[in-house]
Amino acid sequence: MSKQGKSSKLVNTVYNAAYRVGFSPWDLGPPMPELVDLIEGEQALAPGRALDLGCGAGTKSVYLAQHGWKVTGADVSTEAIKQARRKAEDSGVTVDFVVCDLLSDLDGILAGPYDFLLDFGCAHSFRDAAKAVYARNIAAVAAPGATLYLYAFTKGPLSVRQSEIDTDFAPYWNLVSAVPGSKRGIPDAGPTWYRLTRKD
Repeated sequence: MSKQGKSSKLVNTVYNAAYRVGFSPWDLGPPMPELVDLIEGEQALAPGRALDLGCGAGTKSVYLAQHGWKVTGADVSTEAIKQARRKAEDSGVTVDFVVCDLLSDLDGILAGPYDFLLDFGCAHSFRDAAKAVYARNIAAVAAPGATLYLYAFTKGPLSVRQSEIDTDFAPYWNLVSAVPGSKRGIPDAGPTWYRLTRKD
């Protein structure tokens, strides 16, 4: 097994254990106002195909499906995906949930192209060169001009700084904006919403 494969298996094990005991502090419940504005506001995106990256228990996948999007939710944790499928069923919406490692080749695993990619705290869990791999992999399943809406901390060991957006993401994505996010739980971590578009 490759180093990457071993890492993915370990992450799956850790997250599975957390979800089984109900410990998921990263799942902040209802969508934040910034996402609601993007989906429901005056200049909302037109519904199309959406990919929820690191979807966890599916809260935001379900939200998008409830607002007309055809949604795929992807996560490395099998337990999270089980919970997400139950949540979608209980909510009366259809979401395609997929267990996958976003640092691996996604061709044939995720059926793009997607018009909207939501990353709520997924990218900032990757270290160093892994961010560039992630940026490339998700770009491969994004439609030209697709929107990537990425929420991440900008301080601390788990973060995505704008300098990383300007380097790791720049070959595939144009940065449109970077605005402070809602201060939920860890106000000193510098939460930021990055909005990017897929290069043609």
